[in-house]
Amino acid sequence: MPGKVQPRVSFGDFELDLQSGELQKGGFRRRLPRQSLRILTILLERPGEVVSREELRKDLWPEDTFVDFEHGLNSAVWRLREALNDSADEPKFIETLPRLGYRYLGPPKICPEQHVASNPPDFGGPSVAPLIQSPGAPSVVTAGYHPLPEVAKPWFRFNRTRAIVVALAALVAVAFGMGNIIWKRFRLPVRPTTGKVMLAVLPFQNLSGDPGQDYVSDGFTEEMITLLGQIDSQRLGVIARTSAMTYKGTQKNAAQIGQELGADYILEGSVRREAGRLRVSAQLIQTSDQIHIWAQNYDRDFRDLLALESEVGEAIAKQVDSTLNPQEQIARKSPRPVNPAAYESYWKGEYFLDKMTPESVQKAADYFQDATTKDPAYVAAYDKLSAAYQMLGNMDALPKRESQSKAAFAMNKALALDPLFGPAHASKGWGALMNDLDFRTAQAEFKRAVELSPNAVQGHQGQADYYAAVGQTDQAMLEMERAREVDPLSFIVNFDVCRILYFARRFDEALAQCKVNVQLDPLPQRTLWRIRAIYEAKGMDAEAATVFLQASERSGAPPHVMATLKKAQQESGLRGLCTASLQFLKEDNENEDPNPFEAATAYTCAGNKEKALAALERALDERSFGIVWLGVDPTYDSLRSDPRFQGLLRRMGLPQNQ
Repeated sequence: MPGKVQPRVSFGDFELDLQSGELQKGGFRRRLPRQSLRILTILLERPGEVVSREELRKDLWPEDTFVDFEHGLNSAVWRLREALNDSADEPKFIETLPRLGYRYLGPPKICPEQHVASNPPDFGGPSVAPLIQSPGAPSVVTAGYHPLPEVAKPWFRFNRTRAIVVALAALVAVAFGMGNIIWKRFRLPVRPTTGKVMLAVLPFQNLSGDPGQDYVSDGFTEEMITLLGQIDSQRLGVIARTSAMTYKGTQKNAAQIGQELGADYILEGSVRREAGRLRVSAQLIQTSDQIHIWAQNYDRDFRDLLALESEVGEAIAKQVDSTLNPQEQIARKSPRPVNPAAYESYWKGEYFLDKMTPESVQKAADYFQDATTKDPAYVAAYDKLSAAYQMLGNMDALPKRESQSKAAFAMNKALALDPLFGPAHASKGWGALMNDLDFRTAQAEFKRAVELSPNAVQGHQGQADYYAAVGQTDQAMLEMERAREVDPLSFIVNFDVCRILYFARRFDEALAQCKVNVQLDPLPQRTLWRIRAIYEAKGMDAEAATVFLQASERSGAPPHVMATLKKAQQESGLRGLCTASLQFLKEDNENEDPNPFEAATAYTCAGNKEKALAALERALDERSFGIVWLGVDPTYDSLRSDPRFQGLLRRMGLPQNQ
């Protein structure tokens, strides 16, 4: 008979609290979804044994439970591997036996309570006792786990727009993700870590019968997320728009969504716009038992939209937590009423901004501009207009000087109208960090953004990139954890995780995270470029060269380019690939000067130190994307001892020992 797994166990570099469901490592922690936790527990109880899929089905999903078992099990195992930074191809912990089941690999261990209570656990030390104990054995204590905290720039861009999309998105104040599920966590009703009640506002359905009216229902959804996110952030957490919009048109039930988002409550409903009126149906569901605890229908003049939103917000807050005082907080924090025509233009702008192509972002900017024309005091419209111009500049759809000037004007206008508008402070922080390399101002603005809008992702993500730039990667990881707390399914946020792990030289963890991302990325070449960089940093040049070719092909490299690259790989490996790629930089940029930061990256890989340093000088002068992280980017480790490189860091205002 197998022994009993203690409430707190340690294996490898991880420790698991079976009561709270928290997986911990190196002082950081993450809560596992319920099914993933149960699977891990069963496997730990039977190390080295094959646990069949049928056994897991019977344990996790009784016969009277209606669920897609195959999808559910695969999803739960995937989330478990993602939490453990494990790989199905090269498993360290969880091995898949096709058509049979799963097996836990490796020798387990535990940490006795008396040892851990007085000393922090030594994650790298030897096992002190077997994991499986008989009844009556002493309990054990856990320490903490590290959270999974960009996208690598390609060596050369065969499709300039597609390769830069993720980079631009990491810059803007609004983290518009791709809606891909990277991290889904389950929370128990009591949270000793945050104590917050978590609420998810799912996309309201468009019942107008006209798909062209989707912007109305999507806009109402965002307005509710924004408004509810203003209410007592110490007690109420609201899942961000990026993660919520993932569930547009979903057939999943409240319990499933609650587990994936870590939400206690779900607000869902429908919107119908007819002849100047807005008909809204809303209902609040408790995810633990799927009980509908509140429902209401509204029929209002579209001009009364703000009052309607406030009424719904107050009702929801009271249902979620009776100690909240939503009426007072909404009255204090809500913006002034907005011209209905301006609202409509704003929602259309949001709709097109989400599509993240140069054409759609330009159209979004036009709608945001129209919203500010119709209502010159519309603070949120100015902030989104600033974000759109930043994106256009990073897409090379506008000259950088023009895009920066227009973005700064709109951002300053928003702050002049409302100095307490948190997202605008985040926008100012991005401008200071990326365009001006003004680290002090960036830090202050991101901090202010978090203070004013703690439930928003922008400030936390901005702080993470600031901390990474100045070499404080542990603090950067903590901020990314906070960003994922409110936006767990954002592709951009989760991509930042991989990038910061790379900057922290935690290459194995970064590689595991990126391998998860590449399966979910709509444009996998973006993640492949980062994987290539990680392999190079690990000294795995052959693997890096293979991924280089894969990323090039995914990027749309024409046949003659691929033929040249493959020949270069056969003759000179990774260095030959990088050298060959340099000849395409000029060609790809259509007779313009190549992006100096991309050129610097290629020259560094090719071993041309002089040209790499010269390109970095130009990149600094032009404030190319990526230069802000020069002090921590492992790509340039071979140049760090050169006095000219140290001079670049001094010019940036970074510590000389970066």
